[in-house]
Amino acid sequence: MEKRLKKAKEGIIESAPNIGEVIRGTFRKVYLECIRENCKCHKGKKYRHGPFYRISYGKGKKIHTVYITKDRKEQAKMYTENYRKLWEAIEKISQINIQLLKIRNGRKR
Repeated sequence: MEKRLKKAKEGIIESAPNIGEVIRGTFRKVYLECIRENCKCHKGKKYRHGPFYRISYGKGKKIHTVYITKDRKEQAKMYTENYRKLWEAIEKISQINIQLLKIRNGRKR
């Protein structure tokens, strides 16, 4: 059982994204209203300006937003997706490590 868990752990580590290519945050495509009073964007959602791309992230008690240019949109999207995948891998590895510690302590469950 210990060998199976170690092999599963190695597989998770190999398939995890590169830690240098992550951003903790939420990638969004948004359409916005402008500040001009007579602009048609105020009449309905279908007239709003955009799309604009942004990443929002929390730091302390504040939410920060970074706007992304169209040419960097795919990279930003990949970085936020990599963070999610890396976090899932960490959770799986943590569970395997707990099971390995239980086996080494003489308990199987």
